[in-house]
Amino acid sequence: MINSPQTPQTPVQNAPVQRPTFAPSYNAVQINLDTPTLNAPQPGYYYDYPTADTQPYYPPVNTTPQPQPQQPVDVKVPDPVVEQKPTEKPAPADTPATNPPAQDTSVDIDSVVANLSDPDFDKQALQMDEIAKKGLTNEADAVPYVQEAVLNKLIDIIDTDSTKLDGPTEQQLQLRDKVAENDMAVAKAQQEGKDPSTVKLPHQLTPEEVTLANTVTPMEQAERNKEYALFTTAILQKTYGDEIEKRTGNVVPLTDLPAAGQVVNELKNNPNPAIRTAAIDSLRYIQRPEYKDDLSKIYTIAQSDADDTVVAAATDALNSLNAPAEQAPNA
Repeated sequence: MINSPQTPQTPVQNAPVQRPTFAPSYNAVQINLDTPTLNAPQPGYYYDYPTADTQPYYPPVNTTPQPQPQQPVDVKVPDPVVEQKPTEKPAPADTPATNPPAQDTSVDIDSVVANLSDPDFDKQALQMDEIAKKGLTNEADAVPYVQEAVLNKLIDIIDTDSTKLDGPTEQQLQLRDKVAENDMAVAKAQQEGKDPSTVKLPHQLTPEEVTLANTVTPMEQAERNKEYALFTTAILQKTYGDEIEKRTGNVVPLTDLPAAGQVVNELKNNPNPAIRTAAIDSLRYIQRPEYKDDLSKIYTIAQSDADDTVVAAATDALNSLNAPAEQAPNA
């Protein structure tokens, strides 16, 4: 569902970000609908923000005690007026029911949080994949996941200090280069209409060497999961904003979306270009006309990134933001 990222570059422990607070229950929404304000920058950015108008965005801290997470509110609808009709004969006892039983759509949040907290990176990834699939298929299915406990665990995954984890050895990196050269030789043969099985590969590798080359290290798993978490967070942020708009008619400012500040922080601070690119993709997923000014500043600054991939992602995002509505691609 979520594609594996490229081999990450040097990871670091991310700069601490203040936890966002938000109303986990839509029937007790407490959001700030004032004009977004910009906070002062923190030191150590990989690229500087030139003016005060382009500082990073962080959701305002809500000091009001928040209610406990609840299931989405059930709207009570008055019983309809039913016209009396003559009583019909009951169906024979052996007639099968025509109405299927109601499906249980509840989500075990405790289990979700446990999976996201599990030290097994694959369990984390599978849980994020489940949330992403539901959100992309039908946004309503992602609503039960929009809870503070889930968002905080996703932020924990993004904040993982991968420098303390084992990364690829020099032997693995060399073997990966050889595997890549072999793959390029096969691809070239296919483009030329040749039988790939007849191609003489540049490197003769044993099955054990190929397995070692393809083994994903814990550090790489952690970096991969950061990308997954950024996108999963984007899905939940979009769901949160859309639900608030449906229920109140108000558009949640970009600064008030839970974890929006974390995403921008990754774009500014993370030394791994794959993570910075994932942050741009996450912002692009939640973009809407009301966020155009804010996102335009962020994308424009990201165009000065030292990595070409990040620059290309920022340029594409800026173009999509400025494209006419009828031509703008779907997020």
